[in-house]
Amino acid sequence: MKKIKIIKKLFFASLVFFMLMPTSCMNVDEEVYSGLTGENFFDDPNNLIYAFGAAYTNMYQLAGHKFGLLGLDAGTDILVVPQRGGDWFDGGEWHRWHRHTWTPAESYIDRWWGVLYYGVNTCNRLILQFEKVGTDEANIAISELRAFRALYYYWLIDLYGEVPIVDRFDVPADYKPAKNTRPEVYDFIESELLEAMPLLSKDTGIATHARVNYYVAQMILAKLYMNAEVFKGSPEWAKANAALDTIINSGKYQLESDFFDNFKDNSIASKETIFGVPFDQTEAKGFEVHLFSLHYNLQEKYGIENKPWNGLSAQEAFFDSFEDADLRRNGLLFGKQYDADGNQILDPGYEKFDPTNPTKPRDLDGPGLNLDPHINMLEPNCLRQSGARIVKWPIIPGSDRYMSNDFPVFRYADVLLLKAEVNMRGGFGDPLPYVNEVRARAGVDPFTDLTYEKLLAERGRELYAEGHRRNDMIRFGVYGDPIWEKPDQDDPCKTLWPIPEKELNVNSNLVQNPCYQ
Repeated sequence: MKKIKIIKKLFFASLVFFMLMPTSCMNVDEEVYSGLTGENFFDDPNNLIYAFGAAYTNMYQLAGHKFGLLGLDAGTDILVVPQRGGDWFDGGEWHRWHRHTWTPAESYIDRWWGVLYYGVNTCNRLILQFEKVGTDEANIAISELRAFRALYYYWLIDLYGEVPIVDRFDVPADYKPAKNTRPEVYDFIESELLEAMPLLSKDTGIATHARVNYYVAQMILAKLYMNAEVFKGSPEWAKANAALDTIINSGKYQLESDFFDNFKDNSIASKETIFGVPFDQTEAKGFEVHLFSLHYNLQEKYGIENKPWNGLSAQEAFFDSFEDADLRRNGLLFGKQYDADGNQILDPGYEKFDPTNPTKPRDLDGPGLNLDPHINMLEPNCLRQSGARIVKWPIIPGSDRYMSNDFPVFRYADVLLLKAEVNMRGGFGDPLPYVNEVRARAGVDPFTDLTYEKLLAERGRELYAEGHRRNDMIRFGVYGDPIWEKPDQDDPCKTLWPIPEKELNVNSNLVQNPCYQ
């Protein structure tokens, strides 16, 4: 019940706030139809969540959609969306995403830009309105919004590199900002977080699970500093280490004893989640991993109301990277599938031998549904039953298109793995205790030595489908390397996406990134 209450506050925040405070100009002569006004709105601190909820509800678009954080790992070495005959061709965009041959016209490249700048713009709008209120409580809210805006810019600098810094809402309607350099964007993110942090809450738990508090700001800083060499050309290992130590030494977070408690319905109480998005099937829609990944014929097995789409799968090499005892591999569905009565589920559409096309791939297992971790090809005829599927978020019976699982944007496990990495890179101490704490929870033996290759693989096993892999591979210098069905080495400039074609068409001051000009 607590979760639903918080979700409803966030979900209806935008409507409530705009009823109280008009978005255009805060007209004090406007007739008010409520006992709450801009002057007394903050008398009750609980009203704060209504006011800036509009910025947070944008995360539903970013975390749950197939083109959001969930699907971002599809362009890496761990997940893939293969073309299964007529399904998942989608104009070839998933092939290009996997092979890093995307163009400025790709829908996901345009969508990420739009969702991120919508978040920035919403923060700017609300900051302007809070500035007009001028109370101490409003200043606290402004600090939270500045830190949240910094998170949006962290994703923008990571994906697109040089992007416009827009830090105010009261700009002309025909405003066409030019790009700032990557170091300028880096400095902006850092300064915003450092200036906002003194007023941010250090409370943790249910009340701040889905909000940017002091420790979320520290985590954004840690991520920024860990990638400083990529973002601005010089490392900041000492700063990264200090931010990570602040989180660790706070004692506010710990690993959940069960890995999957971070991904279930109502995981809002997790002591591991530093910042999460609390989805709900009816009140906060958007999370659709079950449809995105499950085989068509698993609808009845899991008791869901919509037929799955048979898309997102684990790449075979990633599947093989798990030890048999690794509990985290239980988040990948593979092997023969059975119904509640113990009968193997059938797939009548399985690929039979086609005498008119004898070289066309066929499923030698027959109609019995058997999810094979081996994926026979990326396109055009990937077998329907190829690929282990993503069930890291336990499937909730009765779900329709959306599920009520929560999505962890930042987890304490990531903090521990980053601490191991920064210790290796910066020489701040022994990295093994931190990575082995994560491995112990997974039920596998501790490492006795650690290389960058082993650490990157461990990050993949722990954080798959949470949107971290692309960033990790770039930082470790392997993003452009050949992988399955991508034989070529990338040009180094492919570590950035292009500026979306639509944005270039409406803003003549934007300049396209290298590789795409």
